[in-house]
Amino acid sequence: MNNILPKDLIDRLTEIYTPLEMEIIDKWFSCEKRKTSFRVNTLKSSDREILAVLKDNNLIATKVDILKHGYILENGSESDLWWLDIYKQWKIYLQSISSQIPVDYLGIKDFNKVLDITAAPGWKTSQASAILKNTWEVVAVDNNQIRIDKLNFTLKRQWCRNVNIIKSDAKFISNKNPDFKEFFDCVIADLPCSAEWKINIHKEKSYGFWSVSNIKKNYYVQKDILNSVIPLIKNNWTLIYSTCTLAPEENEAVVHMLLSNYPELQIQDINIDYKYSKKWISWFWKHVYRKDVSKSIRILPSEESEWFFVAKFKKVKVT
Repeated sequence: MNNILPKDLIDRLTEIYTPLEMEIIDKWFSCEKRKTSFRVNTLKSSDREILAVLKDNNLIATKVDILKHGYILENGSESDLWWLDIYKQWKIYLQSISSQIPVDYLGIKDFNKVLDITAAPGWKTSQASAILKNTWEVVAVDNNQIRIDKLNFTLKRQWCRNVNIIKSDAKFISNKNPDFKEFFDCVIADLPCSAEWKINIHKEKSYGFWSVSNIKKNYYVQKDILNSVIPLIKNNWTLIYSTCTLAPEENEAVVHMLLSNYPELQIQDINIDYKYSKKWISWFWKHVYRKDVSKSIRILPSEESEWFFVAKFKKVKVT
């Protein structure tokens, strides 16, 4: 790993993670085959049906305790699922464990209106739609037609019928949609990032994009999007922010910025008992983060999970 990846990236990793955690990360970078994970699409099926079909096909899936309908395939691989009707009929959806966490812990309830900002390709949009059982409304926003086409494809195949897709730059969603002010109960903000989860040392293309300047650029993109989204949240309701990167500038620094600039946002505990979860980074080089950022969580990359960062906020009325 040290002789392949950019030195700046290695320096950052060793600053953030312990030697034991670095061993886990090294295995992730080197792994060519990772465990397959999926979510049961409860709009079309049930956990019981899926497990029965897998058993009939000599496949074993283990429930992920921290998720509502997330499973890991313990034997076989993704290709073993392709031939099953439950896969062809979209009764299961291949989705990483880490990416299921934000929606499962957002606290969506019946009759909620949900906003999924930068929504394509629809992993979290369809997950929210399933939790709502196709009732009420999910608004999904993306600004790229190719990505929107993928989003539409995903939603139609999964029978998600309560989703309204809006083509818009997320940074301007508030200005272009004044009726959305304090309109949403729950907001999913899984935002553009440097996507360091994609890195595999066997594929130079997966890390050739990496640079510190790209990380800094993403910080400002995320900041602009969140500034536009926060006015759309109802009082006493929630925002969940997530990324699939390890960079503190795109994680803890963004949470620090939100808590410092928006007194109406209160960060919430995310109670996850998961062997690959890790607490926040309290400081990174010359930057020291607020103590309440400690309620954020990091997910370490492993054979069953990609690295992820999640923070949950409640919006309250400030007097």
